[in-house]
Amino acid sequence: MKTHRNTHTNANFRVTKDISNANGFLLPHTLYNKVKTIATYPVKEFYLQNVPELTDYKFKMHKNAFVNDTLTIQAQLVKQDANGYLVNIIVTKAKKSSKNQETICSALFGFPLEESAFQDNKTAC
Repeated sequence: MKTHRNTHTNANFRVTKDISNANGFLLPHTLYNKVKTIATYPVKEFYLQNVPELTDYKFKMHKNAFVNDTLTIQAQLVKQDANGYLVNIIVTKAKKSSKNQETICSALFGFPLEESAFQDNKTAC
């Protein structure tokens, strides 16, 4: 029997005054922290405990987001191999004049494989 793995996640994120600068631009470190958290969602089921820290990442801002923008953060598990897992992130917002989306940022996060938490204890019986 096959189990369904949720390898794709969508989350909405609203830009507020608290997380923007005086000009109304979203602070990049705030977006990075939110994206980093959402990147863990597609890989959570592969770990017994908490998801470990990233082993590698690429983060690129393409455009600015402003106060009152609603962003969509899409996270997708794109690769699983002997080294770990790669999660691709795309952050978009709807264009005001059309139904199209414009990309705000993109990222790629690497997570290590979980090492066994067990130890063989051999005792004489």
